Amino acid sequence: MSANADLRLIAGMGPQLFTAPSVAGLPDDLQATLNTLVNTWQARYPGNARRQAYLDCKVFVESLNIALPREIARDLRIVSTWPEKAVFSLTSRCHWDGVVAPDGSEDPYGLSSILEENRFATEIGQAIASAATHGVAFLATLPGDVSAGDPPVLVLPYSAMTAAALWDRRRRGISAGLLINDVDYLGRPTELILLTPQVMVSMAPLGSQGWFVTGHVEHHLNRTPMEALVYRGNLDRPLGRSRLTDGVLSIVDRAVRASMRMDLSSELFTAPGLLLRGVDEATFDKIKHSWSWQLGSVKGLSRDEDGDIPEVDTIPQQSMQPYVDQLRELAQELAGALSLPVGSLGIVQDNPSSADAIYAAREELVTEASDFNDANSYALNRVYRNIIMLRDGWLPEDAARISTHWRNPARPSIVSQSDAMIKQIQAIPEIGKTDVALEELGYTRQQIMRMRAQIEQSRGRDNLDAILRGARGEAGTA
Repeated sequence: MSANADLRLIAGMGPQLFTAPSVAGLPDDLQATLNTLVNTWQARYPGNARRQAYLDCKVFVESLNIALPREIARDLRIVSTWPEKAVFSLTSRCHWDGVVAPDGSEDPYGLSSILEENRFATEIGQAIASAATHGVAFLATLPGDVSAGDPPVLVLPYSAMTAAALWDRRRRGISAGLLINDVDYLGRPTELILLTPQVMVSMAPLGSQGWFVTGHVEHHLNRTPMEALVYRGNLDRPLGRSRLTDGVLSIVDRAVRASMRMDLSSELFTAPGLLLRGVDEATFDKIKHSWSWQLGSVKGLSRDEDGDIPEVDTIPQQSMQPYVDQLRELAQELAGALSLPVGSLGIVQDNPSSADAIYAAREELVTEASDFNDANSYALNRVYRNIIMLRDGWLPEDAARISTHWRNPARPSIVSQSDAMIKQIQAIPEIGKTDVALEELGYTRQQIMRMRAQIEQSRGRDNLDAILRGARGEAGTA
């Protein structure tokens, strides 16, 4: 890549490139699968590391060495936050809001408690951001060690930096997966987990004696307990593609170079330039090394030895406007590529946009977020079923009807959302008695549950008061 970036710096405390270990006790067919998975992870690592570096603002773009020397460019250390905006402007609209069942039950099959113990509401957002960055992220469901404080089932998110998978087109799922579960301080893997449709195998090195199988569990799911969250997958790339495409990163590089040139120009042309004629050498040396002259705070020259007055011309300061215009043009190009409002990239328009114009600018982004949610709902629904199977050992027939609820990615204002829902309720009054109406009014699943519980409590108190009043009335009559 055209950048100064150390892969170790990029990955932080993550894994470094490694070759597939020969694991004692691992059957030949699983060893072959492990080798393939490690090779797949190796092939994707440079591209994934590059995109992670851009997201973390750790890439220092090389100068073209034409208008700006590379040594000066390295000293400037200018980076861009546009890649971060590219990823999180989308994923911030992908908000998981719980599990729902067609019968309206608030906690279908007791999933809420397990998901809560796994911090799922927090980590699913991180997994979605990772999927947008690398094209794919993974959710693995593993049996938990309850005696050690684990929930009955572990739901663990992994980025493409710490996991790899093989895709089965016929079954439309993952045929085998690799999890890099732990690394040492040098980034060398110290625990690997191999997942197949039949077994989960954990492996670890034992000092200098090599790698050994440390665990072997048959899960009876008949599918790999690992699901892919995919951004913009298609038939040729079922495991998705990054939002930070080469085209997007090329625009970011050009913007950084424009910023470099602007910074250098501002340094060179901030002080006024002076063109002196008829000045003797001794006087010129004093002026050349004097900040007072460069800043224009001292204005005066004596006559030379012939009695002539030196001539002084001021060189006008170079305008920053060409650089600003170039950055504006690059921001508009990036906004078009990412379906972003150009204002979100820090470009202020001369004329403020109307509310309708702002909504139109965000409409493509909202549509993309909605498509992203729809694509990942299938994988999440399979995760819920994996949890039930690993916990209970069997799967109820109607468990396939469990689905994911997402918040509205458009995030309309409370006033407009309420107004639209009230009009629908007036047309179809029965809607007002459903949880769907409350969801469309902007309430979260937790708020709806609290509201329902408090309404039931209030009804119970009212019924009790009515019974007591009736009892007192009968007693007075008697």
